[in-house]
This record gives sequence, structure tokens and C-alpha cells, in this order.
Amino acid sequence: MSLLVLAALLVLSWTALAQGPTGQEILDELSFRTILSGSGSAELTMITENAKGAQRSYELQVYVRMDEEGDAQFLEYLAPGDVRGTKFLSLKPKDGESQMWLYLPALGRERRIASHMTGDSFMGTDFTYEEIGGSFDYEEDYAVQRLQDQVEQGVDCYLLELTAQGSAAAYDRVLIWVWKDKMVPVKIEFYGSGNVLTKTLTLSDFQLVSGELIPHRVVMANNMEGTRTILELTKVSQEEVSPDIFTVRNLRR
Repeated sequence: MSLLVLAALLVLSWTALAQGPTGQEILDELSFRTILSGSGSAELTMITENAKGAQRSYELQVYVRMDEEGDAQFLEYLAPGDVRGTKFLSLKPKDGESQMWLYLPALGRERRIASHMTGDSFMGTDFTYEEIGGSFDYEEDYAVQRLQDQVEQGVDCYLLELTAQGSAAAYDRVLIWVWKDKMVPVKIEFYGSGNVLTKTLTLSDFQLVSGELIPHRVVMANNMEGTRTILELTKVSQEEVSPDIFTVRNLRR
């Protein structure tokens, strides 16, 4: 092997090492897909803010389970009185179709959220059903590449660009800023057709809970409408949650 070829190989090897992980490797290492990681529960305050800045506050209880069988989430409104008892169940098995149900006390029964409705607004918030239920699937619907690293919220971040593959993707393009040291997303931008920024998700106030870094403040801003939905975790537990929680029967209790 000539010295010239050897030198070229060394340069290529050093460049690959300097660049670090690929976009797909970074995406695969993200430590959570929903507010909680693994299995646990949380009490949270949700604040909706309209374009004029007027706010309304809600209290919720959320249960999450992630295991080899798939992901499950159960959410219940605790206050105010006009929405108390409203419940939402999301099931995402490893093999099979995701399913969602919404229970409204006024109707006294649950209704299945059809697949064509999962991109609709959840209970008047800036989250869609699939976003609030943790069913937004980056891996199946998007191709990922790593862009130039950036600083976001004062921390060094990998910047990932996800481009929609096929008609199932909810957005044409998604940008994700991933905190290098912690491998958690701190900001996500969602773009619609024409590369128009439609929504921005920011995650902050990360705190360790049973060894997991959990964001205690999550803000989804609708850049088109000028509205925001703010989630603030007030109590988090990562104790095991009974499988009975994640059933349609539990919606009616």
C-alpha cells in the first residue's frame, strides 16, 4: 500500500471519527418518546393559551407503560369540573395497529379514534391525538440525516433533519435538537407543505427521576395560529403501573 493511499485512509478514518454518530444512530438512542420514559405516572398541569394570551388551566393524571409488548398511555382529566372524568387511552403494540379511545362523561361511553382522526387536535390543545398519545412514529415515516451541530437552550446539540417518506407522515419535515450529553430532545420543529413552520415543541426543566432525565416543562406552540399548550409536571413516579389501567374497561370506571 502506498503512503499516499495510507494517508488518505487515515484522513477518512479521522474524519468519520470526528463526525461522530449518524443521524439514525442518534435517533435510535433518544431516551424517551413521551413525557415519561419506561413505566410510571405523573400529575401535571396543562395550560392552553389562545392567540390573545388568555389562558385556561387543567389538572391531569397520566399513566405510561413501555415494555417488550409495546407502549400504552392512560390520561384522565381531574379538573376543572366541566371536563373532570374525561379519559384517553392509547395502545401501541410492538406488532399491530395503534389504537386510541376517548371517554366523555357527558356521553357516558367511550369512542374509538379513527385512524384518519389521529392528526386532529386533542381536546382543543396544540397537540394531536398521536402526539399526546406517544404514537408519533419518526422511524417508520421519516428518513433522517444529521445536520451541523448547534447550541440550543444553552447546551450543545446534535441537529437532526427528518424528511417524510410516503403519505403517512404527519409533517413534510421535522427538525430535532438533541442534547449531546444527555441524549434527550430539547426542541422539535414541525414543517408542513411549502416548508412552512407549523408547530414548535420545546422541552426544559429536566430533572432526574429514578435515574431517568424527565422534562418537567413541555410547550407546544402553534406557529400558524399563535396559540400554545403548556405541560408542567408537578409529581412524577416511576413505580410499576398495573396493566388493568390500560384497558377500555378502565375508561368506564
